[in-house]
Amino acid sequence: MKRIFIFLVLLTTQSYGQTIKGVYIHTHLKSMSSDANGVTENPVKPETFSFFYSAQKSLYEMISSQKSKIDTSQIFHNGLKLETYNAVTLADIDITYKNFKNNQIIKEYNIRNSDFSAKDKLTDYEWTITNETAVINGYKCKKATTKKAFVPTTAWFTEEIPINDGPFEFWGLPGLIIKVELGGYSTIALETLKITKETSEIKEPQNKSTQVTLDNFYSSIEAYLEGTSPLNKYK
Repeated sequence: MKRIFIFLVLLTTQSYGQTIKGVYIHTHLKSMSSDANGVTENPVKPETFSFFYSAQKSLYEMISSQKSKIDTSQIFHNGLKLETYNAVTLADIDITYKNFKNNQIIKEYNIRNSDFSAKDKLTDYEWTITNETAVINGYKCKKATTKKAFVPTTAWFTEEIPINDGPFEFWGLPGLIIKVELGGYSTIALETLKITKETSEIKEPQNKSTQVTLDNFYSSIEAYLEGTSPLNKYK
């Protein structure tokens, strides 16, 4: 049964020859360091990400916080015009690139002028698909859960868009992931979506530092923020 499921996922991805462009909003509900009442002293503002999928590759990229307002048509390069968003976040660069042809993920992250890069295999999230459904942003979605993330995670995906991708690092379901619920700490939800018939080129991001595994990538960022990494440049 598992082999059949994997075959169907690969088949739908390979046969889908269109380009998808959209925007996801990452909303922080509470911090992992919140008090017993879930109150965070300095809550993080929502972050806005562009999403670009074509020819079994995708690019999920934070809209720069260095500008107060950004025309997303400049990001998508192909004339797609979406609503202008404000983005405020700690990071200056936050990119997730997936290549489904070679089962590869690449991440680029910059915070406080320090670069972090990762290159690894796509994570096998071992999703459990339930019978629960919901309509989210106009799409009929099914619910899936996994424990192979930072926190117990719920994903809502739609088979109306038969690609096995989604925001951030999430993927592996028989339809585009419309919304992710990260253990009550935050949500990532699709805000705007456009599908066109052409196939577009998605280039692999250029690594700015030594590429490490995903585990080492996150460990390095955590150590840097805690001030224990030799990369740490602030006092």
